[in-house]
Amino acid sequence: MITVYDLGPSKLPEHLGGSPYTRKVIFSLNYKKLPFKVSFLTFSEIERTAKSIGAPPTTTHPDGSPKYTVPFIQDSSTGKSISDSLLIAEYLDKAYPTTPKLVPEGTRVLQAVFADAVTAKVRYALTSAFIPKFLEWFSPEFLAEIEKRMGPPKLLSQEETKEVWAKGKKSFDELLSAYESAGVGKFVVGGDKPVFADLALAAMLSGVKIMFGDESEEWKDVSGWIGGRAGKVVEETLKYERV
Repeated sequence: MITVYDLGPSKLPEHLGGSPYTRKVIFSLNYKKLPFKVSFLTFSEIERTAKSIGAPPTTTHPDGSPKYTVPFIQDSSTGKSISDSLLIAEYLDKAYPTTPKLVPEGTRVLQAVFADAVTAKVRYALTSAFIPKFLEWFSPEFLAEIEKRMGPPKLLSQEETKEVWAKGKKSFDELLSAYESAGVGKFVVGGDKPVFADLALAAMLSGVKIMFGDESEEWKDVSGWIGGRAGKVVEETLKYERV
């Protein structure tokens, strides 16, 4: 059994994941139809838990010391513990070769750049627009931990919120060339089958659909981004249900 370590607890269903970074892994497992369970951690539990199962740090602090973050997994079938969503995707391809491939040969660099770009665009362009929904979906204890680390959340005015969504649309529409250069397929490398980069996009933008709602103006707007591909990729990815 594969255990996925996620931030929480939250009101989001287990098969969706509370953290968009962990959601990349959950969507990858759903697509491959691999069974898994989710273990929720508070910020203060991440490093201790990762070390206890031998999961490596994902990056470093400014002073060069190791930094542990989600996602990481432990696979009881192989005894392996892996950190970082792309490395986890590559591990799953190797450990379960009969499942759909997430990182086809020759695509790693393109996919890493694309996934990093998507993550950065959400982090720097859209995070502030999610803050009101964080207050609805996450526990007071979890929000208190975030505030302790990042300071009190700033609630935007209506005008500021419109500007954030407009900036987000402009930022994501810059990715259209990546799709057009790859072909006319639904997904980033063309064709009709997703790869890791597509699941990364879905992981970062599905929060709009999940947290704001199917019929919200926010989701109706976001689903039209990247020439309509944003909505298509999210909708397609959510069809892959958890085993």
